[in-house]
Amino acid sequence: MKSRIYVIICIAIIASIKLQAQDSIYTRSIIKHLTDKSFSGRGYVNKGDLKAASFLKKEFIKIGLVAGSNNFYQNFSFSVNTFPSKLNISINDHLLFPGKDYIIDPSSSGIKGTFTIKVINHSPTYYISENFQNVILLIDTSGNGKIFTTDSVRLWENNPLNAAGLIFISEKKLTWSVSTTVDSIFKFHILRNAIPLNPVKIKLNIVNEFIPKHHTQNVVAIIPGFSIPDSFIFITAHYDHLGKMGKHTYFPGANDNVSGVSMLLNLAKYFKQSKNQIKYTMVFIAFAGEEAGLIGSKYYTDHPIVDLKKINFLMNLDLLGTGEDGLMVVNGDIYTEAFSSLEKINSEHQYLKTISKRGAAHNSDHYYFSEKGVPSFFCYTMGGIAAYHDIYDKANTLPLTKYKEVFSLLHDFIKSR
Repeated sequence: MKSRIYVIICIAIIASIKLQAQDSIYTRSIIKHLTDKSFSGRGYVNKGDLKAASFLKKEFIKIGLVAGSNNFYQNFSFSVNTFPSKLNISINDHLLFPGKDYIIDPSSSGIKGTFTIKVINHSPTYYISENFQNVILLIDTSGNGKIFTTDSVRLWENNPLNAAGLIFISEKKLTWSVSTTVDSIFKFHILRNAIPLNPVKIKLNIVNEFIPKHHTQNVVAIIPGFSIPDSFIFITAHYDHLGKMGKHTYFPGANDNVSGVSMLLNLAKYFKQSKNQIKYTMVFIAFAGEEAGLIGSKYYTDHPIVDLKKINFLMNLDLLGTGEDGLMVVNGDIYTEAFSSLEKINSEHQYLKTISKRGAAHNSDHYYFSEKGVPSFFCYTMGGIAAYHDIYDKANTLPLTKYKEVFSLLHDFIKSR
């Protein structure tokens, strides 16, 4: 009898291990897939965001969710500046590598030609009598110590002396972003250690393409509630990222935010199981346009598919690939009762070392919901890798240190609502 019980226990343990392994395999497969170069950084070149949206729609269908909008998509458009093709910079005939040595300013215009470099380490008024029309200015914002101020750097960004272009020196890290406008001036940022000695000449061939109306889409799916279907729990995460900078350089965005998208999909799989379904209708939204200024979530709150007043709670998931130092909850200082519930669950199960809280912040897709009175948390993990908005945010270096623990914490919290 004892041996039979032992066998049953072993089978249960093996089954549990297999289930956990399968979850891990699914997560890693999603992260690897969406960070592949074929998605072009899930941005605005080569239909990267549309390819990602199509993939997520198929995943929602596989899981068994139903469309929460027209054919799962909520369509909208916005303007964006892109760099889809030529991107060549050399200083003193030394070729620089995009993403590694420099990044184009996201609002930069294109430029082509060979120019003289002038090193600048004073404020614009110091050079007021000089003509810089065919000169690229190398702005050293460390500026001989005390000469430069934040205000004078801003003055240079506006190009008051009509230079042909501006170069800004970065000391530690290159961090890219997205611009919905385009300037009349060429600008880029370079790491100090990538600048050749005595820079005097720069050769440029930069092509930008400003798209006044880039068409994209949020992806929306639902699991109907079994007893209170007219009240809603929202799970959200943005799937877009920075896209490409030139033909060959792309930004994978593993932590930002395929980690959050994979968590959203895992939660969808979990709550789709009949034993885990909750009384409320669950709405899962993968937002576009977050990196361009929370555009997809703002569009949704301006054109809601369900009454925002009927949302019981919203959990927005972004940057969930680490966790050594715990979890941060934006709006935790505002929705104190919900935060106390989250803390209690964590204390009972010891999922994470700590859960910290902060107040309102315009830093992810929860923001416009909470501004319209929807109880909302934005959760992100802390510690671990520093890769962010750069070419090093890759699938193979994303640790997922506390990913399973965060998953358990989130589904416990949702079930407690």
